[in-house]
Amino acid sequence: MEEPGEELIDLNENNIKEKENKSNKEEKNKKKDNKFIYILLLIIIAIIIFLIYLYVNKQIKYKSVIIFDFDKTIIEKDAFEEQRYILPSKEEQDEYVRRMYSNENWALVMSDYYNQFYNLNVTISEINNYIDKVEYTPGMIDLFHFLKKKEDKCILIIISAGHSYQIERILQRNNLTSFFDEIIAFNSYIKDGKIIVNQSNEYKCDVCLEIGICKTNEFNILKEKYKEKNIIFDKIFYICDGVNDYCLAKNLEKNDELLIRKDHGLDKYLYKEGFVKNIKSNIYKWNSGFDIIKYFNNLK
Repeated sequence: MEEPGEELIDLNENNIKEKENKSNKEEKNKKKDNKFIYILLLIIIAIIIFLIYLYVNKQIKYKSVIIFDFDKTIIEKDAFEEQRYILPSKEEQDEYVRRMYSNENWALVMSDYYNQFYNLNVTISEINNYIDKVEYTPGMIDLFHFLKKKEDKCILIIISAGHSYQIERILQRNNLTSFFDEIIAFNSYIKDGKIIVNQSNEYKCDVCLEIGICKTNEFNILKEKYKEKNIIFDKIFYICDGVNDYCLAKNLEKNDELLIRKDHGLDKYLYKEGFVKNIKSNIYKWNSGFDIIKYFNNLK
């Protein structure tokens, strides 16, 4: 027989156990709910990241970039070199050429001679006469019109060690300036009857030394500029002729294409001097713009 109060104690213990069980269930359910919410949050975050990735990649455009040198590539001769005939004597003309192909800073060399022309009372009109005599390399104008049709897939740029005034004057002669997305050269302009040539961007390069411009440096600056516009260069075509093109040429990758003018400075430098071993890209040799059109038509 139960003592008085034992039944009450049992009821209290049962109530306590029920409350504990209920509390444990609630705690378990709460943990399940929290776990579900945590997983749901992870899924939502993953979806947001994926959507951002899709949006960003949708905005990114991959384009080929076709780089042209200017002198002895787009045009048959060097536009600045042709201006040597302004000087009165052959000795002065020979010294002019020697300085052009030395390791002197080219911006300073050009500036020195424009100062000299000014002191000789040579007018801008007379300088223009020599610039205007320089002809385009055969087939180049045809090549630009050919590439213009592919402008949605490629970007056309000029990187030159010449100066911008003479480059733009020559291009304007055939209404070709708008064909190029970028023209990179020594900046120049006319002031008080004299052509002023400014230094290019600063750089440090063991190949380009102190000549005043490094085409690799200029191209790297350009790449970053286009990255900010969400345009990535996925393949580079470099069309050039001279030894001063070697720096950028040797920095091309296996996927890129180096198109060098046959029997000109870079061709001789690479093969006679043995520097071709430093070139990673494919090499194609051309004589005219028509050869380059044929090359592009044969690309898969």
